[in-house]
Amino acid sequence: FWFESYRWCLSSEGNLLVCGRDASSNEKVVKKHLEPGDRYVHADIHGAPSCVVKAGDVQGNPLSISERTLEEACQMALAYSRAWGQFAAGSAYWVTPEQVSKTPRAGESLPAGAFVIRGKRHYCKCPVRLAVGEVTVTDAPKVMGGSPAAVERHARRWVLMEAGREDPNRVASRLASLFDLPVEDVQRVMPPGPVHVVEEHL
Repeated sequence: FWFESYRWCLSSEGNLLVCGRDASSNEKVVKKHLEPGDRYVHADIHGAPSCVVKAGDVQGNPLSISERTLEEACQMALAYSRAWGQFAAGSAYWVTPEQVSKTPRAGESLPAGAFVIRGKRHYCKCPVRLAVGEVTVTDAPKVMGGSPAAVERHARRWVLMEAGREDPNRVASRLASLFDLPVEDVQRVMPPGPVHVVEEHL
């Protein structure tokens, strides 16, 4: 799947959420995949990913974007930012594609992966938590990381994490053996820092 080169999640209502992993993929996900009708989600924290909420599912079938899906995308953007390990809660926002620009103000320059947002930002306050679970996407087993509501909706087995003291790679290797999937696949969706497993649904 094209979206597997990014961080991705299915919202609880089935919308595809796609986030950059670094400056170059933040740039790419917006330039290549933010289309009319989609939404752009970001957290006001240095290094936070640019996220695209698709107005469709993994196969491109049209889906409207609900407030619930936008909240789940905001929570995902926050969890994969430097808010992890620094804050128990934070805010992210969403805007329409027309509000996202690569044209800086006069005399300013924009680094790769950064965008200018014009107009009103719709903020959402969320806890800094992330769920990781085993899901099936068009008959293929996958590991998905995202908001607890989204992962609970789609996953057969999943865990809920917040920032803590445990090595995320140790948790990833335990989950990989439970899910019977490559440990690299689990590591790719883990949050960016030490974890504490709050709930297990295995």
